[in-house]
Amino acid sequence: MHPAVLNFWMATPQAPSPFQEAWEEQRRLVFGSVCEGAWWGTIASEPGASGNLSRSKSTARREPSDGNYRLSGQKNFGSASGITSFMLTVAVPEGETTPDIFVLDMRKVPWDGSAGVTLTAEWDGQGMAATQSHAMLFEDFPAVRIAWPGQLPHIQEATAGLTQCCFTAVIAGVAEVALDTAREQVARRRDGLRAYERLEWARAELEGWLIKQAYEGMLRAMEEGRDSPLRSVQAKTAIAELAESVLQRICRVIGGGTFSRSSPFGYWFEDVRALGFLRPPLGLAYDQLFTV
Repeated sequence: MHPAVLNFWMATPQAPSPFQEAWEEQRRLVFGSVCEGAWWGTIASEPGASGNLSRSKSTARREPSDGNYRLSGQKNFGSASGITSFMLTVAVPEGETTPDIFVLDMRKVPWDGSAGVTLTAEWDGQGMAATQSHAMLFEDFPAVRIAWPGQLPHIQEATAGLTQCCFTAVIAGVAEVALDTAREQVARRRDGLRAYERLEWARAELEGWLIKQAYEGMLRAMEEGRDSPLRSVQAKTAIAELAESVLQRICRVIGGGTFSRSSPFGYWFEDVRALGFLRPPLGLAYDQLFTV
């Protein structure tokens, strides 16, 4: 999430009047925090919103000082909770009807409710084990509004490609390592494989090749600026489905041993399934693909 979040400010160096001065100052503060070692993440998703940030029900009460608010709402998927210094979220500002972006300073904030943050569901590691994507309840918690307000749709469009490339790279890497690891086992018992196992392995290899081609196409579209928002969501969605299929086929070939805690394949299977739930989740992704 760290590079994806920073891209909110990197992708748009210029803001229109009268926001440019405040926007430049916020960019300096954000980039300066990174140079000092701060990590950035997100805690924007909400129960029942299906990954659509525009459906946020959280609220942000305006403070007397400009840009400062008090945020309240239920959030989940707090990526890298406990590691990040700052997190981005969304909420509906007081007196407005559509959500906007806010920055939360999470440094040394306890999760027991005493400071306005309560841990409501600890991430249990069933999938995406390393992400620590805890769920939190915010109650009147200090928040700073993005310095170019009202630009959530614009910023989402400007940063979607890089965000999806980052998410997809992780899953493509897991699928590649899974194939490499399985290939060693398949080679040792190649002559003893049943016809079904041979067919599943051949299909896994084909789909692994397709994952690489889709990701290369995704990167080329980004670099060349050719319909990159569309191509990135197409590639991410295709790779999400291919990666899940690859791991399922590998597990069928390797056999029941993949259910053992000592086997990496079961964990990898759950990890690659995560891409279908990452922004945009499959339901929202297909909505976007259908309306383009």
